Amino acid sequence: MKRDWIRTESREVRPFPRTDHCLDGVRLRLSPDDEFSSQQHFEISEPGEIRPEFNLRIDLSPFQDDNGLPVGIADLCLVIRISDIRLKRSEIIFEKNLLHVPETWVIPGRFRDKFAWQHGVKLTVAIVLQKNRKVSFHGEPFLRGHWVARKDFSIRPKPSPRRFPIEQWTPDDFEQHGLPRDTAYWIQLIADDLNQQFDDPTDAFRICLRKDIFDILAAHQEKETTRALMSLILTEILAEVIFRGLSHMQDSDELERGGLLETALYKIRRATGATFQQLRGYVRDKDFASVRAFVQAALGTGRNLKRIAKE
Repeated sequence: MKRDWIRTESREVRPFPRTDHCLDGVRLRLSPDDEFSSQQHFEISEPGEIRPEFNLRIDLSPFQDDNGLPVGIADLCLVIRISDIRLKRSEIIFEKNLLHVPETWVIPGRFRDKFAWQHGVKLTVAIVLQKNRKVSFHGEPFLRGHWVARKDFSIRPKPSPRRFPIEQWTPDDFEQHGLPRDTAYWIQLIADDLNQQFDDPTDAFRICLRKDIFDILAAHQEKETTRALMSLILTEILAEVIFRGLSHMQDSDELERGGLLETALYKIRRATGATFQQLRGYVRDKDFASVRAFVQAALGTGRNLKRIAKE
């Protein structure tokens, strides 16, 4: 069994029409005691106890001879790929011609043991070409390994409770603080001196997020756009912490090791190479935009904006 995806050219390759839904019936369950589930995103608390099993119910009707597709069932195979989300490592763990796909399939222990389920894995079920073919139209799949249909599943650890000071506010709450009722979120820095350690982050700052926005983001945590939007808020927080923290430092002050300001500065300096004096110079010049630009570079804000644009 070949363990690597076939490398293909970089141009965009689109699946054939009418094949989008042929994997809708594929289901996953995490243990024999569970029912097969239609959901594609799972959270687990005990990674060592899972035994993922697929119900490989595939709609083969789009590939029948009378449906006009340039490929048939014999030209296609089903593959399952497992990817370690944290290490960016992947491996094909299943590959069979569509005519020989079993009804159910359990991920063998030799594969389960190779991946860090406690950090999260992604499972991709895909129908791919078994061999190269001549192209009828530009953009069609044509190389061995090009996918015709796919369905993605993710298994992640249950998030531990965060001590991140997010409060859900109504329009009335914003108005009571002299802000517009349509405010999306407000970052309130509570402590003037951020060059210190805080046992409770709420002693340093809090994020007041509009309740209806919070509910939408909480309901779509797995979406790339949600993560991208939250990272944009984090960009604003770090920029505010650095600018406010450096503004209140005297020339003779030293950074407190492990403090909120020192931690934020370390992240920016390590990612961008910016020096302490350089950032302090921007603050002296009241140049908040430049400080924010370095924070954006450190947190990959550009990549996050691209994710939002793609969805």
